[in-house]
Amino acid sequence: MLTTEERNARILAALQQKMPGVTNFSHDIGLPTRPVGHGSGIETSTKIVRGYRRLHRPESFNVEPQEVIDVLQRAGIRRWVLMGLYGYVGYLASPRATQDVDILVGEDELEAVVAGILQRWPGLVVDRQPVVVRFRDPGEVAIDGEMKQVIDVMLPSNGCYEAILQKYHVVDPVTGHRIPTIEAACASKFAALVSPYREWEKKAYDAGDLRSIMLPNHATLDRELLRQLGDVVYLAGGTELLEFLQLAIDKKPFPV
Repeated sequence: MLTTEERNARILAALQQKMPGVTNFSHDIGLPTRPVGHGSGIETSTKIVRGYRRLHRPESFNVEPQEVIDVLQRAGIRRWVLMGLYGYVGYLASPRATQDVDILVGEDELEAVVAGILQRWPGLVVDRQPVVVRFRDPGEVAIDGEMKQVIDVMLPSNGCYEAILQKYHVVDPVTGHRIPTIEAACASKFAALVSPYREWEKKAYDAGDLRSIMLPNHATLDRELLRQLGDVVYLAGGTELLEFLQLAIDKKPFPV
């Protein structure tokens, strides 16, 4: 297998042969570099998924983040945080979409959350796992025939999630959503990326997301808080999380 340097040299030679007068062949010049903010980001993501379902999954329940949050509030749930892409989309420079809404709740309120969701969407199929309760949509069937999960109710199964639920979240002033602080979002995505229980193909998405959170915000990240949150992921995890931050800044791959 070629080294990165050898491959790059061959690529550059091929490109210059095609267009000798060009010195920069990047397609990334001019892409957004500043975080969009939660209100704008979640609006963009929701619109993308809504359009997809309208055109390609008209039988789906079209579950959206605000509707799930409305369910929690009607049920009187005291502790919850919007997680996953919808929780950190505002920290990205280029928002993207996801079909599932991730909500972190306390174990003592889990059954009330499940009951509230089923009251709102009685047609969803409940899939109980040890650390998450998934709600699958019969109208969202993937190409392999499996029903797509549209809501994940997550339990605080590790120290990072517990810290987020207890303390490290903020209320977005535009939407009123409870979302992880940016340092907590980094630690949470880092925890998923390095987890031995994470599927390998999903680690690639985790790495891209972690990098996409860190890069537009690296100048304002609280390094000491990152260290503290990394340490609750595993012993001395904070040191490695800071190393990952530097790798992101240096545009180098994560060692996973």
